[in-house]
Amino acid sequence: MNSEGSDATSSEKTAEEPAEQSGYWYQHNDESGSSIELLNLLRQYQEAQRQMQVRTRELMRMSEKDLTALRFLIREREAGRMLRQTDLAFELKMTTASTSVLVDRLCRDGHLLRVPHPHDGRSVVLEITAEAHEKVKATLGGMRSGMLEATEALTEQERAGAAKFLQGLVRSVSDTGTYGRLSSN
Repeated sequence: MNSEGSDATSSEKTAEEPAEQSGYWYQHNDESGSSIELLNLLRQYQEAQRQMQVRTRELMRMSEKDLTALRFLIREREAGRMLRQTDLAFELKMTTASTSVLVDRLCRDGHLLRVPHPHDGRSVVLEITAEAHEKVKATLGGMRSGMLEATEALTEQERAGAAKFLQGLVRSVSDTGTYGRLSSN
């Protein structure tokens, strides 16, 4: 019951309502209520993912760039591609000098090896060590399994709707989306 003695509707906002339940900067109305709830859930997911990344970096005693580099090298290896240090620099948007420091550190810590390119004897490719690969898989495996279970619990129609939603969000924050078209005036 509200102060006037009538039942409060679910769309009414109270002072005690936590910030994550509000419309944030979105205008809350009956039509937008479920949309705002969905965007709030997305924010909760983003924060949970950020916290998971911090835990993973702490567990593995690595920087964000180190872990990003290893995950990229694992993906490329599983796709059957051999990577040179310049490929890693391009992917991470780093200078070759900074990438060299990163690779030196990962090699020193036993996560990477520099090995001769099998077809070009003048070139060196980067190989993630079996131990590092297993450590990354063990650390991230449970989270990945949970994510796959969550998507497999959806019907094909629900997955199509989720994909459409996520593609729209990607467009909205990409350089070609609405955000990229805003002027700095």
